[in-house]
Amino acid sequence: MKKRRFLIRWANRVVFLTTLLVGLGSLVSSNWLPGASLLSLIFPLLILPNVVLLLLSLRYMARKSPITMIGIGLTIIPVLAQLPFATAPEEQLDDIKIATYNVRGFYQEASVSEQIAKWTSEQNIDILCMQEIRKSAASPIAERFPFRTHAPKWSGYSVGIYSTYAIINSGSLEFDRVEKQSYARFSAGFADIILPFDTVRVLNVHLSSTGVQDGDMTVEPTREDLLEASQFVAKKIAASDLNRGLQAEHIVEWVEDSPHPVILCGDFNGVPGGNLYARLLTNLIDPYIFKGHGPMGTFEPLQRRHLPIRIDWTLHSKELIATGQYVDHIYLSDHFPLVTTISGLYQVEPPLE
Repeated sequence: MKKRRFLIRWANRVVFLTTLLVGLGSLVSSNWLPGASLLSLIFPLLILPNVVLLLLSLRYMARKSPITMIGIGLTIIPVLAQLPFATAPEEQLDDIKIATYNVRGFYQEASVSEQIAKWTSEQNIDILCMQEIRKSAASPIAERFPFRTHAPKWSGYSVGIYSTYAIINSGSLEFDRVEKQSYARFSAGFADIILPFDTVRVLNVHLSSTGVQDGDMTVEPTREDLLEASQFVAKKIAASDLNRGLQAEHIVEWVEDSPHPVILCGDFNGVPGGNLYARLLTNLIDPYIFKGHGPMGTFEPLQRRHLPIRIDWTLHSKELIATGQYVDHIYLSDHFPLVTTISGLYQVEPPLE
Protein backbone atom coordinates (compact mmCIF):
# COMPACT_ATOMS: atom_id res chain seq x y z
CA MET A 1 0.00 0.00 0.00
CA LYS A 2 2.85 2.43 0.85
CA LYS A 3 4.49 1.76 -2.51
CA ARG A 4 1.20 2.36 -4.30
CA ARG A 5 0.68 5.65 -2.51
CA PHE A 6 4.27 6.68 -3.26
CA LEU A 7 3.74 6.05 -6.98
CA ILE A 8 0.42 7.91 -7.03
CA ARG A 9 1.96 10.85 -5.15
CA TRP A 10 4.79 11.22 -7.65
CA ALA A 11 2.52 10.65 -10.62
CA ASN A 12 0.32 13.47 -9.31
CA ARG A 13 3.31 15.79 -9.10
CA VAL A 14 4.63 14.91 -12.56
CA VAL A 15 1.24 15.23 -14.27
CA PHE A 16 0.42 18.47 -12.48
CA LEU A 17 3.81 19.99 -13.37
CA THR A 18 3.39 18.87 -16.99
CA THR A 19 -0.10 20.36 -17.11
CA LEU A 20 1.13 23.64 -15.66
CA LEU A 21 4.12 23.92 -18.01
CA VAL A 22 2.15 22.99 -21.13
CA GLY A 23 -0.62 25.41 -20.15
CA LEU A 24 1.81 28.26 -19.57
CA GLY A 25 3.66 27.45 -22.79
CA SER A 26 0.43 27.51 -24.80
CA LEU A 27 -0.23 31.04 -23.53
CA VAL A 28 2.95 32.39 -25.10
CA SER A 29 2.29 34.19 -28.37
CA SER A 30 3.19 31.91 -31.26
CA ASN A 31 5.29 34.59 -32.96
CA TRP A 32 7.53 34.37 -29.87
CA LEU A 33 7.31 30.60 -29.48
CA PRO A 34 6.74 28.79 -32.79
CA GLY A 35 4.96 25.57 -31.93
CA ALA A 36 2.81 27.09 -29.18
CA SER A 37 -0.26 25.99 -31.13
CA LEU A 38 0.85 22.38 -30.66
CA LEU A 39 0.87 22.98 -26.91
CA SER A 40 -2.66 24.41 -27.21
CA LEU A 41 -3.67 21.20 -28.96
CA ILE A 42 -2.07 18.98 -26.32
CA PHE A 43 -3.19 20.97 -23.27
CA PRO A 44 -6.88 19.91 -23.09
CA LEU A 45 -5.89 16.25 -23.51
CA LEU A 46 -4.08 16.44 -20.16
CA ILE A 47 -7.45 16.39 -18.41
CA LEU A 48 -7.48 12.61 -18.96
CA PRO A 49 -4.45 11.68 -16.79
CA ASN A 50 -5.58 14.22 -14.22
CA VAL A 51 -9.01 12.60 -13.97
CA VAL A 52 -7.46 9.11 -13.69
CA LEU A 53 -5.15 10.28 -10.93
CA LEU A 54 -8.00 12.03 -9.15
CA LEU A 55 -9.94 8.76 -9.01
CA LEU A 56 -6.87 6.90 -7.75
CA SER A 57 -6.16 9.58 -5.18
CA LEU A 58 -9.71 9.52 -3.87
CA ARG A 59 -9.47 5.75 -3.57
CA TYR A 60 -6.11 5.48 -1.86
CA MET A 61 -5.11 8.91 -0.49
CA ALA A 62 -8.03 11.34 -0.45
CA ARG A 63 -6.08 14.11 1.26
CA LYS A 64 -3.70 14.33 -1.72
CA SER A 65 -6.42 14.86 -4.32
CA PRO A 66 -6.49 18.72 -4.43
CA ILE A 67 -3.46 18.88 -6.74
CA THR A 68 -5.24 16.82 -9.39
CA MET A 69 -8.39 18.91 -8.98
CA ILE A 70 -6.30 22.00 -9.75
CA GLY A 71 -4.94 20.25 -12.85
CA ILE A 72 -8.48 19.48 -14.01
CA GLY A 73 -9.49 23.08 -13.34
CA LEU A 74 -6.65 24.38 -15.51
CA THR A 75 -7.77 22.31 -18.51
CA ILE A 76 -11.54 22.59 -18.18
CA ILE A 77 -12.07 25.70 -20.37
CA PRO A 78 -10.23 24.41 -23.46
CA VAL A 79 -11.98 21.06 -22.99
CA LEU A 80 -15.42 22.67 -22.87
CA ALA A 81 -14.47 24.78 -25.92
CA GLN A 82 -14.30 21.52 -27.88
CA LEU A 83 -16.93 19.37 -26.16
CA PRO A 84 -20.59 20.35 -26.74
CA PHE A 85 -22.91 19.22 -23.97
CA ALA A 86 -25.90 21.59 -24.15
CA THR A 87 -29.25 20.84 -25.75
CA ALA A 88 -30.49 22.69 -28.81
CA PRO A 89 -32.59 25.73 -27.84
CA GLU A 90 -36.05 26.41 -29.18
CA GLU A 91 -35.83 28.96 -31.96
CA GLN A 92 -37.52 32.32 -31.41
CA LEU A 93 -38.84 34.65 -34.10
CA ASP A 94 -36.43 37.43 -33.16
CA ASP A 95 -33.31 35.22 -33.14
CA ILE A 96 -30.40 36.14 -35.40
CA LYS A 97 -28.45 33.24 -36.92
CA ILE A 98 -24.82 33.77 -37.90
CA ALA A 99 -22.68 31.20 -39.69
CA THR A 100 -18.96 31.10 -40.30
CA TYR A 101 -17.86 28.81 -43.10
CA ASN A 102 -14.60 28.21 -44.96
CA VAL A 103 -16.04 27.34 -48.38
CA ARG A 104 -12.73 26.35 -49.98
CA GLY A 105 -13.31 28.45 -53.07
CA PHE A 106 -16.42 26.39 -53.96
CA TYR A 107 -14.11 23.79 -55.48
CA GLN A 108 -15.42 20.80 -53.52
CA GLU A 109 -17.90 19.74 -56.20
CA ALA A 110 -20.03 21.12 -59.02
CA SER A 111 -22.85 23.51 -58.06
CA VAL A 112 -21.58 23.70 -54.48
CA SER A 113 -22.45 27.41 -54.19
CA GLU A 114 -26.06 26.61 -55.12
CA GLN A 115 -26.13 23.95 -52.42
CA ILE A 116 -24.69 26.35 -49.83
CA ALA A 117 -27.32 28.95 -50.82
CA LYS A 118 -30.02 26.33 -50.30
CA TRP A 119 -28.53 25.40 -46.93
CA THR A 120 -28.54 29.03 -45.74
CA SER A 121 -32.22 29.26 -46.67
CA GLU A 122 -33.14 26.04 -44.89
CA GLN A 123 -31.23 27.08 -41.77
CA ASN A 124 -32.53 30.68 -41.86
CA ILE A 125 -29.01 32.12 -41.79
CA ASP A 126 -29.12 35.91 -41.42
CA ILE A 127 -25.38 36.63 -41.61
CA LEU A 128 -22.89 34.41 -43.43
CA CYS A 129 -19.16 34.91 -42.93
CA MET A 130 -17.18 33.00 -45.54
CA GLN A 131 -13.47 32.42 -45.90
CA GLU A 132 -11.67 31.40 -49.09
CA ILE A 133 -14.54 32.72 -51.18
CA ARG A 134 -14.19 32.86 -54.97
CA LYS A 135 -16.36 35.79 -56.01
CA SER A 136 -16.94 34.51 -59.54
CA ALA A 137 -18.73 31.43 -58.17
CA ALA A 138 -20.67 33.10 -55.33
CA SER A 139 -23.65 34.44 -57.33
CA PRO A 140 -26.22 31.87 -56.08
CA ILE A 141 -25.43 32.82 -52.48
CA ALA A 142 -25.40 36.53 -53.27
CA GLU A 143 -28.97 36.27 -54.57
CA ARG A 144 -30.19 35.43 -51.06
CA PHE A 145 -28.16 38.11 -49.23
CA PRO A 146 -28.79 41.66 -50.52
CA PHE A 147 -25.99 43.20 -48.43
CA ARG A 148 -22.44 42.00 -49.05
CA THR A 149 -18.84 43.01 -48.54
CA HIS A 150 -15.55 41.37 -49.47
CA ALA A 151 -11.99 41.78 -48.22
CA PRO A 152 -9.82 42.58 -49.97
CA LYS A 153 -12.21 44.28 -52.37
CA TRP A 154 -9.75 44.19 -55.28
CA SER A 155 -9.19 40.43 -55.21
CA GLY A 156 -11.31 37.67 -56.70
CA TYR A 157 -10.31 35.47 -53.76
CA SER A 158 -11.29 36.86 -50.39
CA VAL A 159 -13.23 36.64 -47.16
CA GLY A 160 -16.84 37.78 -47.41
CA ILE A 161 -19.67 38.91 -45.13
CA TYR A 162 -23.17 38.40 -46.55
CA SER A 163 -26.18 39.74 -44.66
CA THR A 164 -29.95 39.96 -44.88
CA TYR A 165 -29.69 43.06 -42.66
CA ALA A 166 -28.35 46.39 -43.87
CA ILE A 167 -24.60 46.98 -43.85
CA ILE A 168 -23.96 50.67 -43.13
CA ASN A 169 -20.17 50.54 -43.07
CA SER A 170 -17.60 48.02 -44.17
CA GLY A 171 -13.99 47.66 -45.13
CA SER A 172 -10.92 45.53 -45.52
CA LEU A 173 -8.58 44.97 -42.59
CA GLU A 174 -4.90 44.36 -43.13
CA PHE A 175 -2.57 42.19 -41.09
CA ASP A 176 0.23 44.64 -41.82
CA ARG A 177 2.67 42.98 -39.43
CA VAL A 178 2.73 40.04 -41.85
CA GLU A 179 5.59 40.88 -44.19
CA LYS A 180 4.72 38.78 -47.25
CA GLN A 181 2.25 40.34 -49.68
CA SER A 182 -0.12 37.38 -49.78
CA TYR A 183 -3.67 36.33 -48.94
CA ALA A 184 -2.55 35.93 -45.30
CA ARG A 185 -1.93 39.69 -45.11
CA PHE A 186 -5.36 40.71 -46.43
CA SER A 187 -7.67 37.94 -45.19
CA ALA A 188 -9.82 40.01 -42.82
CA GLY A 189 -12.73 42.41 -43.10
CA PHE A 190 -15.51 44.02 -41.12
CA ALA A 191 -19.12 45.06 -41.57
CA ASP A 192 -21.26 47.26 -39.33
CA ILE A 193 -24.72 45.71 -39.52
CA ILE A 194 -28.00 47.16 -38.25
CA LEU A 195 -29.79 44.43 -36.34
CA PRO A 196 -33.27 44.97 -34.85
CA PHE A 197 -31.84 45.60 -31.38
CA ASP A 198 -28.52 47.37 -32.13
CA THR A 199 -25.73 47.93 -34.61
CA VAL A 200 -22.99 45.33 -34.35
CA ARG A 201 -19.56 45.06 -35.93
CA VAL A 202 -18.96 41.67 -37.55
CA LEU A 203 -15.30 40.80 -37.93
CA ASN A 204 -14.46 38.02 -40.37
CA VAL A 205 -10.91 36.65 -40.31
CA HIS A 206 -8.94 33.81 -41.82
CA LEU A 207 -5.67 33.10 -40.07
CA SER A 208 -2.72 31.59 -41.92
CA SER A 209 -3.11 28.00 -42.92
CA THR A 210 -0.97 25.38 -41.26
CA GLY A 211 0.03 24.18 -44.72
CA VAL A 212 -0.98 20.64 -43.80
CA GLN A 213 -2.56 18.82 -46.72
CA ASP A 214 -4.95 15.91 -46.53
CA GLY A 215 -2.26 13.66 -48.01
CA ASP A 216 0.16 14.62 -45.24
CA MET A 217 -2.08 12.79 -42.78
CA THR A 218 -2.37 9.63 -44.91
CA VAL A 219 0.31 7.15 -43.89
CA GLU A 220 0.85 3.43 -43.92
CA PRO A 221 -0.15 1.81 -40.63
CA THR A 222 3.39 1.31 -39.32
CA ARG A 223 4.91 3.04 -36.35
CA GLU A 224 7.85 4.41 -38.35
CA ASP A 225 5.62 5.97 -41.03
CA LEU A 226 3.26 7.39 -38.43
CA LEU A 227 6.16 8.94 -36.52
CA GLU A 228 7.64 10.43 -39.69
CA ALA A 229 4.29 11.88 -40.80
CA SER A 230 3.62 13.28 -37.31
CA GLN A 231 7.00 15.04 -37.26
CA PHE A 232 6.38 16.44 -40.75
CA VAL A 233 2.95 17.80 -39.79
CA ALA A 234 4.28 19.22 -36.51
CA LYS A 235 7.03 21.09 -38.37
CA LYS A 236 4.50 22.61 -40.78
CA ILE A 237 2.26 23.75 -37.93
CA ALA A 238 5.19 25.28 -36.04
CA ALA A 239 6.41 27.09 -39.15
CA SER A 240 3.02 28.72 -39.72
CA ASP A 241 2.72 29.82 -36.07
CA LEU A 242 4.71 32.99 -36.68
CA ASN A 243 2.13 34.49 -39.03
CA ARG A 244 -0.79 33.53 -36.81
CA GLY A 245 0.91 35.11 -33.81
CA LEU A 246 1.33 38.37 -35.73
CA GLN A 247 -2.26 38.21 -37.00
CA ALA A 248 -3.51 37.62 -33.45
CA GLU A 249 -2.11 40.99 -32.31
CA HIS A 250 -4.23 42.77 -34.90
CA ILE A 251 -7.41 40.87 -33.99
CA VAL A 252 -7.16 41.85 -30.33
CA GLU A 253 -6.69 45.49 -31.34
CA TRP A 254 -9.66 45.41 -33.75
CA VAL A 255 -11.92 43.99 -31.04
CA GLU A 256 -10.80 46.56 -28.46
CA ASP A 257 -11.15 49.50 -30.89
CA SER A 258 -14.60 48.58 -32.20
CA PRO A 259 -17.24 51.32 -31.81
CA HIS A 260 -19.98 48.65 -31.64
CA PRO A 261 -20.53 45.30 -29.94
CA VAL A 262 -18.47 42.70 -31.81
CA ILE A 263 -19.24 39.35 -33.39
CA LEU A 264 -15.91 37.76 -34.33
CA CYS A 265 -16.08 34.93 -36.86
CA GLY A 266 -13.49 33.01 -38.77
CA ASP A 267 -11.24 30.13 -39.58
CA PHE A 268 -8.49 30.42 -36.97
CA ASN A 269 -6.57 27.32 -38.06
CA GLY A 270 -6.10 26.50 -34.39
CA VAL A 271 -8.07 25.18 -31.45
CA PRO A 272 -9.78 27.55 -28.99
CA GLY A 273 -6.91 27.95 -26.58
CA GLY A 274 -3.58 29.64 -26.23
CA ASN A 275 -2.55 33.28 -26.27
CA LEU A 276 -5.09 34.75 -28.70
CA TYR A 277 -8.05 32.88 -27.23
CA ALA A 278 -7.14 33.85 -23.66
CA ARG A 279 -6.78 37.52 -24.63
CA LEU A 280 -10.06 37.53 -26.53
CA LEU A 281 -11.93 36.06 -23.56
CA THR A 282 -11.21 39.23 -21.57
CA ASN A 283 -13.64 41.08 -23.87
CA LEU A 284 -15.64 38.40 -25.68
CA ILE A 285 -17.66 35.29 -24.88
CA ASP A 286 -17.28 31.90 -26.54
CA PRO A 287 -20.85 30.54 -26.52
CA TYR A 288 -19.65 27.05 -27.43
CA ILE A 289 -18.32 26.55 -23.88
CA PHE A 290 -21.75 26.33 -22.23
CA LYS A 291 -24.18 26.45 -25.16
CA GLY A 292 -22.50 24.28 -27.76
CA HIS A 293 -24.63 21.36 -28.94
CA GLY A 294 -24.65 18.74 -31.67
CA PRO A 295 -21.67 16.94 -33.27
CA MET A 296 -18.04 17.89 -32.67
CA GLY A 297 -15.38 19.10 -35.10
CA THR A 298 -15.26 21.67 -37.90
CA PHE A 299 -12.45 20.27 -40.10
CA GLU A 300 -13.50 17.30 -42.22
CA PRO A 301 -10.06 15.67 -42.84
CA LEU A 302 -9.48 15.45 -39.09
CA GLN A 303 -13.09 14.45 -38.42
CA ARG A 304 -12.59 11.57 -40.84
CA ARG A 305 -9.57 10.47 -38.83
CA HIS A 306 -11.52 10.51 -35.54
CA LEU A 307 -10.01 13.82 -34.41
CA PRO A 308 -13.11 16.02 -34.12
CA ILE A 309 -11.49 19.32 -33.18
CA ARG A 310 -12.88 22.81 -33.74
CA ILE A 311 -10.67 25.31 -35.58
CA ASP A 312 -13.50 27.68 -36.61
CA TRP A 313 -14.73 30.09 -33.94
CA THR A 314 -17.47 32.63 -33.35
CA LEU A 315 -17.15 34.82 -30.26
CA HIS A 316 -19.25 37.83 -29.29
CA SER A 317 -19.28 40.86 -27.01
CA LYS A 318 -20.72 40.49 -23.54
CA GLU A 319 -23.65 42.78 -24.37
CA LEU A 320 -25.02 40.19 -26.79
CA ILE A 321 -26.81 37.02 -25.72
CA ALA A 322 -26.15 33.77 -27.55
CA THR A 323 -28.66 30.98 -27.04
CA GLY A 324 -26.82 28.23 -28.90
CA GLN A 325 -23.96 27.26 -31.18
CA TYR A 326 -23.53 24.14 -33.28
CA VAL A 327 -21.49 22.58 -36.08
CA ASP A 328 -23.54 21.40 -39.06
CA HIS A 329 -21.88 18.42 -40.75
CA ILE A 330 -22.68 19.17 -44.38
CA TYR A 331 -20.08 17.89 -46.85
CA LEU A 332 -19.74 20.89 -49.16
CA SER A 333 -16.19 21.93 -48.23
CA ASP A 334 -13.24 20.62 -46.22
CA HIS A 335 -14.73 22.57 -43.29
CA PHE A 336 -18.13 22.37 -41.64
CA PRO A 337 -20.08 25.57 -40.89
CA LEU A 338 -20.36 26.80 -37.31
CA VAL A 339 -23.76 28.37 -36.60
CA THR A 340 -24.48 30.74 -33.71
CA THR A 341 -27.90 31.91 -32.57
CA ILE A 342 -27.99 35.40 -31.07
CA SER A 343 -31.09 36.35 -29.10
CA GLY A 344 -33.04 39.46 -29.97
CA LEU A 345 -32.61 40.41 -26.32
CA TYR A 346 -29.76 42.69 -25.30
CA GLN A 347 -27.67 42.48 -22.16
CA VAL A 348 -27.51 45.88 -20.51
CA GLU A 349 -25.55 46.93 -17.49
CA PRO A 350 -27.67 47.46 -14.36
CA PRO A 351 -28.06 51.12 -13.40
CA LEU A 352 -25.71 52.48 -10.78
CA GLU A 353 -27.40 53.12 -7.48
